[in-house]
Parts: sequence; C-alpha cells; structure tokens
Amino acid sequence: MDKRMKVLVCGGGISGLAFAIAAGQDPNISVEIYEGAPEFLPIGAGIGVWMRVWELLTKLGLADDLRAKTASPTTPDPIDALIFRKSDQPEGLEFYKLVTNGPFITFHRHDFQQTMIEHLPANCKMFYSKRLSTYVNLPDGRVYASFEDGTKVTCDLLVGADGIKSVVRESLLRQRADKHAAAGNYEAAYRSLVSNRPTWSGTMCYRALIPMEKVRADLAKGNLSLEECHIQHIGKNANLIVYPVANGTMINFAAFYHQPDKVGTVFQGPWVAHVPPEELHEAYGNYESSVQAWLKFIDAPSRWAIHTIEPLETYVADGVALVGDSAHAMVPHQGSGAGQAIEDGVFLATLLSNPAVTTRDIPKVLAVYDAIRRPFAVDVCRRSHLNGSFYTLNHPDYKHRFGSSFSGSRDQMQFLKEYGEVLKRSWEWAWTTSFNDSMEAGMVILKKMMTSSELSYGATAVL
Repeated sequence: MDKRMKVLVCGGGISGLAFAIAAGQDPNISVEIYEGAPEFLPIGAGIGVWMRVWELLTKLGLADDLRAKTASPTTPDPIDALIFRKSDQPEGLEFYKLVTNGPFITFHRHDFQQTMIEHLPANCKMFYSKRLSTYVNLPDGRVYASFEDGTKVTCDLLVGADGIKSVVRESLLRQRADKHAAAGNYEAAYRSLVSNRPTWSGTMCYRALIPMEKVRADLAKGNLSLEECHIQHIGKNANLIVYPVANGTMINFAAFYHQPDKVGTVFQGPWVAHVPPEELHEAYGNYESSVQAWLKFIDAPSRWAIHTIEPLETYVADGVALVGDSAHAMVPHQGSGAGQAIEDGVFLATLLSNPAVTTRDIPKVLAVYDAIRRPFAVDVCRRSHLNGSFYTLNHPDYKHRFGSSFSGSRDQMQFLKEYGEVLKRSWEWAWTTSFNDSMEAGMVILKKMMTSSELSYGATAVL
C-alpha cells in the first residue's frame, strides 16, 4: 500500500495550521489548506497559551520566532499569573492569587497566525477564497470536496478546521443523521442534526486593542499600573481582564457581560458588531476606579456574541476529522481554546505520521483521535464554563450561600478564597500535565489497533 497521503484542510486558522506544520514534516504527506477568506488581515484580538502548549510549540520549532512576538516570559518557573478581585463595587477586594508553573503567554492573534504560516513546510500549500460547499465519500475510501467557486478536490483525508460555523461539521453530522435514520434510530438522527447548531452562551465580550503609547502618561502618573494586566476583575454577571500583546506594544482589553436568562437562546443580530462605548460603560458603571481608568481608553469596542458547540458524539467520520472550534468551540474562561486547537492538529498529524500508517489505516487513526481528543476537549469545555460561572458570581455554590447580597464579610471572603483553590485545581492541568502523555497513549492504542482486525478503542458506531 502506498504510504503517500493527500490531506485537504478546510480552514487556515490555528488548528489547521498546527496540523499542517506537524503533518508537513513527513515527506509522504502532502497538505493543501483551503481558506475561505481572500487574505489574512492584521486584525483580531489577543490569544494566549499555557505552558503545556508552549512545550508543544517549542517541539514544532516555533518558540524562537514566537518569543519575539510576546512580552510574556516563557519560563516554566512558578509565577503569580493572576490576581482575582471582586471589582463590582467602589473599592475592590483582592481575594486570591493564582500561582502557576509558567505564565499565560499572550500574543496578538495575527502575529501568532503569521508566525505559523511562515513555518509551513514546503509540502504544504495554502489557497485563499476557497469556501467548501460539501463533500462526498468515494467508493475507494477517498473524499471528494466541492467548493463554492467550482473547485473540486479529491483527498485521502479531509480535516475540518473551518471554525464554529463549520461546513465540514454540518456535512458530517447530516450524513451521520442519514445513517441513523436509515437504521431506524430517529432520535439519534435528530440529535446529530441539532448538535450542529452553535449555541449562544448568553455572554457578550467587548473587545478592544489599546496602543501602549496611549496609556504611558497614566502609567507615569500612577493612575494605571501594568500590574493590572494580571488581574481578573469579577462581579455579578460581568468580568474583565487586560493583558499585553504584540510584544508589549498593545493592551488587549476583554470585558465579558453575561445574561443568565439568555443561555441557549438565539442571538439576534450579527455575532460581531462595533458598538458605542456607552454600552460598555453602562455594563461596568459600578466597577472600581482601576476598571474605570481602563474604560476611558475604549472609544470603539467590538461586541462579540460568544457561541459554543454542544458536545458532539464524534469528531470523525469516513475520511473526515474535525479539529479546533469546528469540533469544540468553547467559552474562553480557561484561556485554552487556541491551545486545544493546537493539540487537536498535532495529535492527528502525529498519528498519521507514524511510519507504519498507510492510507488504509486512516479509519484506525481517526478512531484513536476521537477516542482520546474528544473526551479531553469536552472536559476542558466543562472547566471553562465552571470558570465563567465563578467569574460572574453565577456558580450554584455561590448563589446558594450568598444569594444576591455581598457584604464583604469574613465568611464571604473566606468562601471566595476557598473557591480560588477550587479554580486552581480545575485549571492546573494546563501547566502541570504534558501533551506527550496523551500522545504516547494514542500511539500505543494505534499500534494495538493496527495489529487487530477490529476497529475498537472508543471508535464510533457509525463511521
């Protein structure tokens, strides 16, 4: 069987690029990336990764170039990563300091993406203005993809890295629903169709980039402090954080406003829109003075309706795999969306690059990918929701204990400190565990599957 393999990646975002960089190191794998946009513009917000993912980026050979794009240290030494303050009052109260192994390493998204593009191997090609229409499976096991501009591509594997509104996911779940319906399992068919719909989290994020030069005068006067870049401001139904990006030349501003009664409803209007600053100021009008000091620099915020994907029953089908937001778009409250996208891409690429793998083994590769990456990513999504419920004081434990009142009593402050420890335990996987462990487990399972005639180890029933 020919070892050579052609992979088509739909989407040139972080997950697709991570896959391409890792897979492209194998000369037997050719990768074509089809990106829907006509070009990558220097726009976007800040993103970051924890040490677990930084170690992975280092192995991919990106560390030196990425280090030049960030003001964050990249040491694994213990660091005061975040200070938590209850800020929805005239005088904020600091209640917990999160110490991590290594910092949250922050970037401007465009800088990060461009660095990845610069590291694409020679056997990876990028095509722009290519939006997928649909795909079909051919009798020989390959996949035939059709694009809106009339382009037709045949490949051995189609990787859906096309984001939360993924066309690949839509086609995968529609075909899966058809198979369920043909087997008489109409409830499963309905679940497959419904799970494709992005769900509004009830949260809106107000984002802006503040040039560092605009705040230097306030920094000099002591009106602002760069220590603010390590504070998570929390309050009832709203939280806010700022941090440096673009090698310290910009400040990324992200303010989240949560409406509990809107969770799961249909968001009316465009998901991303520019709004007047008054809308932002109204949401944070009762926050402490340090928050107000940042708000005055925001004159043209963009408002993002944060949508997520419900846990899918599978990330794979015949010759198709979902990675990144197309598989598990999540709320951003663990700073792990980009990291999980990178892990997806590298995990799948590493399995494919196994010297023993040929095109006939792709179903087994996909089964292992789904068995290990899907439960891990789903758990990170759950933990991200947990963080968000705490940041907005909507966690059931908090509401049960204090209701809607907060007096700053010793009992209440002790509860907040204790819950800070709960958050740390829920989050510390990001800087205390290694991607290598799951990767090694995947390789072991793949080896066992390749010596067995059965497709097992968590493979889905409908492929």
